[in-house]
Amino acid sequence: MNRKKRLLIAGLIAIAAAIYGGGLATAQQATVTDVVGGPGGREFLDPQPEQGARVIEVQVHSGEFVDSVQLVYMLGDGRTVMGPLHGGPGGQLGVFHLDADEYLTGASGRAGDYIDSIEFQTNKKTTPTFGGNGGRRDFHVDLPPNAQATGFAGRSGEYLDAIGLTFTPLRRRLFSGFGSGPQPGQTALAGGSGGTEFVDADVPAGGRIVEVRIHSGEYVDSIQMIYSMPDGRPLEAARHGGEGGRSVSFRLDQGEYIVGLSGRCGTYVDSLRIHTNKRTSELFGGRGGDREFRVDVPDPDHNQATGFFGRSGEYLDSIGLSYAKRWSPRDRDRDRDHWHDR
Repeated sequence: MNRKKRLLIAGLIAIAAAIYGGGLATAQQATVTDVVGGPGGREFLDPQPEQGARVIEVQVHSGEFVDSVQLVYMLGDGRTVMGPLHGGPGGQLGVFHLDADEYLTGASGRAGDYIDSIEFQTNKKTTPTFGGNGGRRDFHVDLPPNAQATGFAGRSGEYLDAIGLTFTPLRRRLFSGFGSGPQPGQTALAGGSGGTEFVDADVPAGGRIVEVRIHSGEYVDSIQMIYSMPDGRPLEAARHGGEGGRSVSFRLDQGEYIVGLSGRCGTYVDSLRIHTNKRTSELFGGRGGDREFRVDVPDPDHNQATGFFGRSGEYLDSIGLSYAKRWSPRDRDRDRDHWHDR
């Protein structure tokens, strides 16, 4: 990146900080990729979202060219906000939704004087192509490993002239709402090596697990956490696995929390039981599997499960638990007051 571009980006960041000061004050400093495309239009740079926000949607208006792009964020308290729109008012709207454990890792397409077409890469897949069939050259905007896109940079006018991405290191801290002690940990992982990695993350502060939804048949097809927020709102984490199987819900009582999992596994998780501080669930899944497994949250008198991690595809390939320090009654009262004061 040349000196002129560095100075331009630094100036744009300073302007954004002055305009959006409150949100930027708690956000992690972003880095900007190279910007690709044509020389026209006005420069833009998305301000950094506040700490705890994540990208949940990409909106693209397009036709012969890419007319405009815009990001939608979910904040740490569950509210959604729109990022700035870059480009003109034309084109047909296309929307790409990100899963709860999904994040943007790059963009590619074709460009000439404008961005003729664009598609986005995530840690899980590549989006459909938005835009036309023109463009003199291919382009790729890639992030370094263990990074996530947080916004756009580029140039725009009637169309999207040029595009780049702002990014920060991928946040590994899970479930900031479960206690205020040490960083959360993870149990051992049980199951096969297929599928795509997942981890439940970005649950706003104060979330409590109230339900586990399981689809199963011969194998455990999928699994999903449901949380209750301090204001009583339900929040669904991502569903991990395929579309098959019979749906069953395991609901937790007030004061009940998950401390372990057990079952049988081979290439997939064949069967599963959920262990809490009060009881053990029924068996979900089939009777296969070449080995038994058990994963436990350490020191269950002081720790509780906060979500799942593992691998999944058509079925649940492997499973483990993320965990954190249990809340004290004082912690719960503090967060309840915080939410009610909003």
